[in-house]
Amino acid sequence: MPEKPVPENDPLVLKSMASWYVVAMVILTASLFWALWDEAFGQRPWKAYQREWKDRYSTFLKTARSASAQSEKDVEGNSDYQKLKQDYEQASQQATARTKEINDQLRALSAKILAVQNVFTDRRAYVNALTYDIETTASASSKHSACAASTPPQSTRQCARRSPPG
Repeated sequence: MPEKPVPENDPLVLKSMASWYVVAMVILTASLFWALWDEAFGQRPWKAYQREWKDRYSTFLKTARSASAQSEKDVEGNSDYQKLKQDYEQASQQATARTKEINDQLRALSAKILAVQNVFTDRRAYVNALTYDIETTASASSKHSACAASTPPQSTRQCARRSPPG
């Protein structure tokens, strides 16, 4: 295939476009830095207020923490609190045996459910596969024979009711 001739006055061939690329790159870089500055500082006048509030609130929390620690010690030293704590520990110890018994029953039931669930899942998959085979079989006699082969003898009447008259 012959090459196409290059026109004589083609500006892309005769002139360099590097200077235009440099100008565009400088403009784009400047607009990038301007956009980043505007996003961080220009459009957010509340940043100074936010910083000042953070400093003041941190100072408040430091003083409140020491006051709350003292208040917590006072509550823990109270006789009512000590009685409630003792009652809680006794109730917890009394419930430990019953909790263990319930957890053991729960583990046993979970194992039984898992065993039944596995069998159920396998049987459901088998039934779905047979249903798909029956639904996708083309002829009515093949459908009837597939249905009869997949069901127990006492329920073959259901296959006869399901298959269209042929």
